[in-house]
Amino acid sequence: MFLVLRRLWIQATSDRKRFGLLCGLVVLGLLLWARIIVSESVPRTAVAGNDPILSSVAGANGPDTGAGSDKRKIPPVRVELARLPERDPLQISAVHFPRPTSVEALPQEGAKSPREATENVDLEESRLTSRLGALVAHFRLEAVMQGHPMAVIINAKTYQLLDSVPAIDDDQIRFRLVDVRDRSAVLECEGRRFELKMRVPGSQER
Repeated sequence: MFLVLRRLWIQATSDRKRFGLLCGLVVLGLLLWARIIVSESVPRTAVAGNDPILSSVAGANGPDTGAGSDKRKIPPVRVELARLPERDPLQISAVHFPRPTSVEALPQEGAKSPREATENVDLEESRLTSRLGALVAHFRLEAVMQGHPMAVIINAKTYQLLDSVPAIDDDQIRFRLVDVRDRSAVLECEGRRFELKMRVPGSQER
């Protein structure tokens, strides 16, 4: 018998993986066995303590230990409700929901006078006119062709009446050819008209 057990031990420990699996199964079996023992030994009665009501409940509902056991009835408990509530249940608690503090409106700054508003508008108009005039100054009127339809040549490009002429330095601003005269053309943008004249030979004026 000793030789048989020794042979089994040598066979089991020869392979480490197999031996580790065997040890794991043994440990798992012991844990399951301990759990079964603990679950079967759970006490089925509860200790009521010093509370007489719980003690009476435990005595009335406890297991019958014999034919002559004394089963006491639970005495009725009288509960009295208040006729008037101590506090209004619909009243909002000032502690949990404080009222927001009143915010005083700050005095607004005085509005600008009509004179200042007019001066600002005039200043903006003057700036826009100066800017558009500077853009028109970059155009060069090379030729004016009378007839139907009338056309002009500006910066080597031909435009007819009511055509859109883009600015050289600003693609977002476009002028409109509204009139063609003898030696000049009238461009319009933002309600402002500018006359573009042909250069006189020997003169620097546009």
